[in-house]
Amino acid sequence: MRRALPTAIVLALCAADARANPIDAFGLGSRAIAMGGAATAAVDDTSANYYNPAALARGRDLRIDIGYRWAQPLLQFNGGDVGTNATRGVSAGLLLPGRIGAVRFAFGAAVWLPDQWLLRQRWMAYGQPRFIYYDNRTQRMLLSTNLAVQLVPGLYLGAGLTFMSRTAGDVNLKGVVSLGNPDDSSLVSKIDVDLLAVRYPQAGILWEVTKYLSLGVSYRHSFTLVIDQQFRIDGDVGSPPIVHNGYFSTRSVATDLFQPWQLTAGGALRVTRALLVAFDLTFARWSEFPAPAATVTLGYDVGVLNSKIHLAAPAPYAAPGFRDIAIPRVGVEWRALDRERIGLDARGGYSYEPSPAPDQIGESNLADCDKHTLGLGVGLELKRLGRVMPKPLAIDAHFSLTVLSPRAHHKLDPLDPVGDYRASGIVPQLGLTVRSRF
Repeated sequence: MRRALPTAIVLALCAADARANPIDAFGLGSRAIAMGGAATAAVDDTSANYYNPAALARGRDLRIDIGYRWAQPLLQFNGGDVGTNATRGVSAGLLLPGRIGAVRFAFGAAVWLPDQWLLRQRWMAYGQPRFIYYDNRTQRMLLSTNLAVQLVPGLYLGAGLTFMSRTAGDVNLKGVVSLGNPDDSSLVSKIDVDLLAVRYPQAGILWEVTKYLSLGVSYRHSFTLVIDQQFRIDGDVGSPPIVHNGYFSTRSVATDLFQPWQLTAGGALRVTRALLVAFDLTFARWSEFPAPAATVTLGYDVGVLNSKIHLAAPAPYAAPGFRDIAIPRVGVEWRALDRERIGLDARGGYSYEPSPAPDQIGESNLADCDKHTLGLGVGLELKRLGRVMPKPLAIDAHFSLTVLSPRAHHKLDPLDPVGDYRASGIVPQLGLTVRSRF
């Protein structure tokens, strides 16, 4: 009982922290990340599973890509470190092309596996300051599967589903609850927790206008991960029993993670044989962001004692008031060296993501800042490796730095328990991807 009751209280007082998925936060594949994420029309590998599924049908070779990525959010409130966990893990991608008559098609899949947790849930009091874009956002397993087809030469269409994981479960105690001496209680526990999948669709179109210019549009649907947990005690109350077969239950349903729907238009221009320039513009529908708070339902039956119990209604939470945003991205790729057996690419990119969060002047403290991200990278292409690897093997490395512009939040209530604060931070990221063709 001493352990069970605090659990119920915590469920009633806490709210979940909601964010979008880890690939939205950091990107997929070293080449695209180094180019600032401007890949809707420029992608040419298995990262098309995220950036634009239609681009999968471009490929004529079987592709297998494997990479590793590390990022460390260094976030601060009033100059003090928040202590956000690093995110690191393995990404893998597959592109399998095919043909039925004159129609080309391709199947693709990509997966992101954190090497710390497959998923993590973290619950906080509603008013506790937190960076809404990070933390649990980066600790999620993700799987994407897609199918693309060539409609006519130079025009491709693709669509698929992305899967993320969530949990739902119950904690049940059954037995006798002693009123006078908790140590005399006799309870048997049962825990039933399931790992469930949440799916959302995505689609894209790619048009190769000329051999120098490509245009693309991609769409990712919104989704919400919900934590559904229940705690229940069944049994007799008192010894001898005052109440037979009574129960107390609490159920908490909370938004753990949210992704807005996103529409991206992009272009890629081959300026010269050695120079590629890409540009993306994304519209993200953050105005649909639900309040990241738990809805708690309490139930009980303690017989003759029911009339003695009066529970206050849960406090309502105001809508977070997030706004829609537009995110521009630009990237360049330059073939610095092109020899018979080796090629070397230099890449760079920049993106600007304005914060969708309003000033936190009331009870909530969903801190966020405008984000400037600079990406840099190199790609080494090894040609003619022999009969085992007759086609080129590419090794890409990237570094990116996201700077969160300092932002001050001033409370309307001078007696607010949190008070005014200043949010800022940086997020360095390193990664390596090996891309192979067969």
